[in-house]
Amino acid sequence: MPLFSAASAPPSDLPPATTGGDGPDGTTRPPLWLPSPYLVLGGLVWAVLSAVAWRAPLCCEAGLQAAVVERLRVNLLHPAFPMTDLPAVASAHYSPYALLQGLTARATGLSGPSVVAVAASVNLLLLLTGIGRLTRLLTPNRWVPVLVLVPLALIHWADPARWSAPSTFAVAVTFHLWAWTGHAAARAADPGDPRPGRTPRWAEAVGIGVLLGLVLLVHPPTAVGAAIGCLALIAVRTRTRIRPTLWRWAFGVVCAVTVAALWPYYNGLTAPRTPPEGRTTGPPATEGVRAAGEPYAWATAYVPPGEVVLTDSRPAMYALAGHGAYVLADALPDAGLARTERRERSRAVAAYLDTATPQARRDGITARYGVRWLLLTRFQRLPENATVLAFSPATGEVLARVSTD
Repeated sequence: MPLFSAASAPPSDLPPATTGGDGPDGTTRPPLWLPSPYLVLGGLVWAVLSAVAWRAPLCCEAGLQAAVVERLRVNLLHPAFPMTDLPAVASAHYSPYALLQGLTARATGLSGPSVVAVAASVNLLLLLTGIGRLTRLLTPNRWVPVLVLVPLALIHWADPARWSAPSTFAVAVTFHLWAWTGHAAARAADPGDPRPGRTPRWAEAVGIGVLLGLVLLVHPPTAVGAAIGCLALIAVRTRTRIRPTLWRWAFGVVCAVTVAALWPYYNGLTAPRTPPEGRTTGPPATEGVRAAGEPYAWATAYVPPGEVVLTDSRPAMYALAGHGAYVLADALPDAGLARTERRERSRAVAAYLDTATPQARRDGITARYGVRWLLLTRFQRLPENATVLAFSPATGEVLARVSTD
C-alpha cells in the first residue's frame, strides 16, 4: 500500500517540470523555451524570399515601384509621373506606402531598386507577423499559421519580378487590422467602467479607422475586403450588444474616409486607376523579348536619370524607369495622365519606329519630347542620326544615342 495516495501527496519544494503542462483545453503545451513552429519556419521563409527579392529583375511591378521611388527622390512634394516626364497631377501611385519609400531613399541615399528590395523584406515581415496575430486570435493551434506558409512561399517564388509590393503591404496591414479589430470587439469591460460594454475605446476606433484609410489609399480592392472582414469580426466577436458601440465604430469609419479624402497627392475616393493591361492604349509588348530575366544593366549604365528614352519594349521601359530615366510612352500608361497626351505619345513612338517615316519627322519627334536615347529591338531599324552604344547578346536589343545636331 503506498504511503501517500495521489489525492493526498505531500507538497514538494521542487520546481515544476519544464516539459510542458496541460492547457485549458486539455492539450499538452510545449515548453516555454521552445519556439513555435511558425516562428522557425516563418523566419526561414522570410530569409529565403528576402534574398530572392534582391535578385529579382526590374520588370513589371518592381520596375514601376523603383520608378516611383526615383521620382519622389527628385521631388518629394510634386513628383513627375513614374514613367513619363510630366508633372503627376493626380497619380494614384503616390500613396502613403510610396511616400514612405521615397523618404527612405532621401534619408539613406539608397537607389530606387535597393529601396524596393528592402521594402520587400519589410512587407514580408509585416505579412508574416500579421498572419501570426490573426491566427492566434482565431485558434490556439500553433500549426495553423504554418499551413499558410506553403502557398505564400510558392506564390512569391514563382515570379518575384511580378510581386505587387503595394498590394502585399495592404494585405499585411489588413491582417494586423483584423487582429486589432477582433481583440477590440471581444474585450470585456473594465470593472470600474460606468458604461460596461463600450468597446472599442475611442482611441482604438481612431487607430482602426486610420489603418483602414491607409489600406484604401494603398490598394482599394484590398480595402473592400478589409472592411468586410472588420464588419464580420465585429458582428461575431462582440460580447455585448452592438448598439452601444455603434457610435465608436461609426467614428472609425469617418476617420477612414477622412484619411482617404484628404491625402495631399490625390483623393483616395475619386482618383483614377490604371486600366487593366488588356485595355491600355499604349504601345504593345514587343515580340521576341523576354518579359522577365533581362536586367538591362547594359543599358541603364549609360542612360542618366531624368533623360527620355524612346522604346516600345515593355520590359525595357520598367527597367529604365526604375533606374531614374523616363520613357516617351508607357505600355501601361498612368490613368492620371490625360487621354489625349497618352494617345499623342503612343502615336509618336509608332511613327518614329515606322521605317516609312521620313527622317525630318523623326527629328521633330525627338525635339518635341526631348528624346536623346533609343532602345530598339532586333526587328527595328537604326535611324540615320543614331549611334549604338551598347547591345544585349541575349535579346538582340541595342541602345543608341540620338544626335541633337
